[in-house]
Amino acid sequence: MPVLWLSLSFLAGIVLADFLSLPTWAWAFIAFACLLLSLFLRRSQIVARSAFLTAHPFILLIPILLFLGSAYYQFRQPTIDAFHIASYNDRDYDLLVTGYLVEPPDYRDTYTNLKLAVEAVDTGDGDLPVSGQILVRVDPNEEYIYGGRVRLRGQLKTPPVNEEFSYRDYLARQGVYAYMTSAEVTRLPGNAGGLLATAIYKLKSSLLENTYRIFQDPEASLFAGILFGVDTGLPKRLQDAFKNTGTAPIIAISGFNIAIIAGLFKSMFKHLLGEKFGALIAICGVFFYTILVGGDAAVFRAAVMGSISMFTVRIGRKQWTLGTLSLVAVIMAWINPLVLWDVGFQLSFFATLGLILYAEPFSNLTAGFLERIFRVSDSTLLRIINDNFILTLAAQVMTIPLMMYYFHRISLISFIANPFILPVQPAVMILGGIAAFVSLLIFPLGQFLAWLAWPFAGYTIRIVEFFNSVPHGVIVLGDVPLWFIYMTYSTLLFVTFGWTTIQGWFKSAALSIRSVALTAAFALAFICMMLFWTASAKSGDGRFHVTFLEVGSADAVLIQTPEGRNILINGGASASELSDELGRRLPFFSRSLDWLIIASTQEDQLAALPRVVERYVPKNVLWSGNVQASFPSRLLDEYFAQYEIPVARAEVGQRLELGEGAFIEVQAVGPRGSVLLIEYGSFRALLPIGVSDDTFETLEFGNAIGKVDLLLLADSGYAPSNPPDIIENLNPQLVVINVAAGDVDGLPHAEVLEALSGYSLLRTDRNGWIDVSTDGVEMRVNVERGE
Repeated sequence: MPVLWLSLSFLAGIVLADFLSLPTWAWAFIAFACLLLSLFLRRSQIVARSAFLTAHPFILLIPILLFLGSAYYQFRQPTIDAFHIASYNDRDYDLLVTGYLVEPPDYRDTYTNLKLAVEAVDTGDGDLPVSGQILVRVDPNEEYIYGGRVRLRGQLKTPPVNEEFSYRDYLARQGVYAYMTSAEVTRLPGNAGGLLATAIYKLKSSLLENTYRIFQDPEASLFAGILFGVDTGLPKRLQDAFKNTGTAPIIAISGFNIAIIAGLFKSMFKHLLGEKFGALIAICGVFFYTILVGGDAAVFRAAVMGSISMFTVRIGRKQWTLGTLSLVAVIMAWINPLVLWDVGFQLSFFATLGLILYAEPFSNLTAGFLERIFRVSDSTLLRIINDNFILTLAAQVMTIPLMMYYFHRISLISFIANPFILPVQPAVMILGGIAAFVSLLIFPLGQFLAWLAWPFAGYTIRIVEFFNSVPHGVIVLGDVPLWFIYMTYSTLLFVTFGWTTIQGWFKSAALSIRSVALTAAFALAFICMMLFWTASAKSGDGRFHVTFLEVGSADAVLIQTPEGRNILINGGASASELSDELGRRLPFFSRSLDWLIIASTQEDQLAALPRVVERYVPKNVLWSGNVQASFPSRLLDEYFAQYEIPVARAEVGQRLELGEGAFIEVQAVGPRGSVLLIEYGSFRALLPIGVSDDTFETLEFGNAIGKVDLLLLADSGYAPSNPPDIIENLNPQLVVINVAAGDVDGLPHAEVLEALSGYSLLRTDRNGWIDVSTDGVEMRVNVERGE
């Protein structure tokens, strides 16, 4: 307990210094005065006369450590002078900044984040040596490497602060006090990265690349988040589903993930080397994994907290673990005092605290309940309930107030969702990790192992989406006052430490051979069931499908024929959205497209494809439009040439035969792209994706095409691209608009919607994906939401 109180004193001093700004020497002087007062009290026999101080002599050290914590916090604050990059913030002219990447690039759909250690800055008078780190946002689809030296041109800004979120404080916790919202990048020769870190990041990059090769999205992005901490591949709606169901910690490297790995290593080695050496090997394995995935502050924190949570459950020594937990917090605060305000640190700390305080009593209560009600005392059943529900509940008890404060919501469904999801996460991590590693050595074997791992990830995502669809599963609270959080935690801790009936030790029994065999049998049956179900679900229904994918204000159309051919037309701007949609629809055992049709070469129509075609390689490409029209189109052209993928240039009248009488015919070609007509039996669909200025005259405003059953509006309902005459002449049964919710350009235009009065209209912003299927005679329509 002395370690606990002394550690808390040091941490409280850091918080005090944040509220009360005094120079370092002032805090140090107060600490020195407290030291002299402590020595005086001991020499004056006051301590000897006090039974309380005699029993607890460490109390005299509490004020000393309190003010030492304040002095240390102030000492660690950066000095912003002419030699620190932050002193050049908010100037109304461009700067030239030279530095190198201290982390691998963070690739997003529409931009890439680079974190740089700055070496020099040029304001117009030559390079000046400076220090510090900056965050830079650059254009997507460019590749960068850890340690690479670059020169940037742009304006430095102080990270903003608003009522809901302080981006300045968030970046300050990472040692960043300046950022560029946009920059021109020039690569410089040389690499400033460490040899070990470079090798680790290269291995991680290879594992991540192979993860997307052996798994389909969205499962591939789930594995990337769980195994390597790269969760940016998941589409926003799926990330929101994880947040709403309270299962978001599993898609990032968290204390829970680390605890699984630690438990695995300990279980493997404790029988061979004994309990103590097994624990030592577990710790070594955890920190090897930590280094492998990047070893940044968040991962290191998760490793330490996850290890503590595991040993808390195994050992059950509450006083020892409380002291250790507080000491670990001091070590992390010593490395970076600002970590105390990091949301991830707070959630990991309080989740671990919840396991320490409540795992044992909750388990004992559950065991007593089972024995009284069901006359069951079997340890295997208790272990299953304990692992799947009790430990999760224990961690959630202490994190709910923080979730209320930071995220302004309570997920009621999380108490139900977690027991369904957490049991399969060890299989997700272990099988997925083995498959990724093996694929580096023997790719076909890694692919086979990926098929065994996939059902567990697929189950995770489908269960999350199912529980996310349950109404009223999340209570939105709005702003929660800080005093309420303090009062909640004070009440919880008061009840916890005052509850005299909480005693005993947490007992865990090893699984018997019978339970292991039963678990293996269920797992094998589950894998076979999921593989059969998935393969059957994606094998087709004998109908011709035209599916408009929800990718924002752009076009991505997937055509699937009764013979099993898959044709993708364009892709939109979001790689994560497109990869997720394709992963859900393409055949499970096939990771290629029969045809990729480039029907428009505009930036927003193709931005997603350079990354997606690496995962879903097209066998053939039909290209229309100017190759130089956008950066993504140039990247695609280079990729197809590098990998010798056949590319055919679209011409008017050209037909792409799809089998059973189905075909795609090019009706018009221009500098912006082409207009495509799809026919299958009596079904006809027109996709004017790449309309140009003279396209409508060429098509006689639709008279040259005739009636169609399905019409996709061009350019998300942009009025000049959709004259009323062509809609009237085509007379479609159904009109589709691919548009983002709240489109920044106000699309679709009001006059276009007015011209569609009396026509059946579906929009991806309101209906999600839109699937039109036909047998050549009748047409059926399914949508993601709405009717």
